[in-house]
Amino acid sequence: MATAQKRAEGAAKLRRDFPRGLTPEAAIAAVQDAAIATFRDTGKWPATFAKDAAKAHAEAVVWEAEIVALRSAEDRLKFEAEDIRDTVAPDVLAHLGGRLDEILTAAKSASAALGDVTTAEGAIDAGGDALDAWRRLTGLVSDLRNVRAAQWAVLRSVSFDDDRARMRTWIDEGHGEVRGIRLDDVPEHVKAAVRNQSYSIAQLVWLAHSGAAYVPTSVDDLASHVAASVEPLSYTDSGRVADISPIVTPLPAPTPAQIYPHSTTPNLDKSKPRPAPPKPTAVVSDREAVTVF
Repeated sequence: MATAQKRAEGAAKLRRDFPRGLTPEAAIAAVQDAAIATFRDTGKWPATFAKDAAKAHAEAVVWEAEIVALRSAEDRLKFEAEDIRDTVAPDVLAHLGGRLDEILTAAKSASAALGDVTTAEGAIDAGGDALDAWRRLTGLVSDLRNVRAAQWAVLRSVSFDDDRARMRTWIDEGHGEVRGIRLDDVPEHVKAAVRNQSYSIAQLVWLAHSGAAYVPTSVDDLASHVAASVEPLSYTDSGRVADISPIVTPLPAPTPAQIYPHSTTPNLDKSKPRPAPPKPTAVVSDREAVTVF
């Protein structure tokens, strides 16, 4: 894969560095223009016109043949490199997933010796197993950064432009790090590490003990885990994911009825005496004075 990419980049550089030239048609036209200009100025047609035209045409044919070949080489080698990359990407991601498991297993084992130590200074003061564990974890953090950097490089390389844009959004939101749990349940410091691609021992230890860290096996695999982390979901006919979580709106507190001094109780039975008026609970405010000019 590396050799194919190197060859594709080499072909692109050769094409970029190749001197500019004229096509055979343009070369002949240039000689013709020069001859016409000479005749206009001197009234004499150049005696070397045919020789000059033949030489310009021959040189242009050679130039055109090589630039066409270089362009074809660039396109073909780029396609071959992309084909190889797409073919081996699943294996590379699977290897990175295995490497991540090794890192997290070692980190989980080393973190057991830390006890209450949370800083480098604390590890130095504690000494012994705690200091050894801190040193081991520091190296594992570097390994974790390398795995994550390689993960995103591979996923970007096999993505289309739209997928790359979505991937940038997913990284900013903290996706691509853990699976099987909702993103809201991931500590903010872990999501911040994903967004910034900067990890510390604290994030490494959390990932090691969470049992949820993973390397996506493909862009589609990453997309499915993004969708699963924000359930409940529903797929529309267009394939887009829509959140259909129920929205609970609390019922407003009822407003007590206002009873004024002039209010009356409805008389629903004319055969009985009229009910006594209700006890007032409000008064009618006086109108503001209005000045008429």
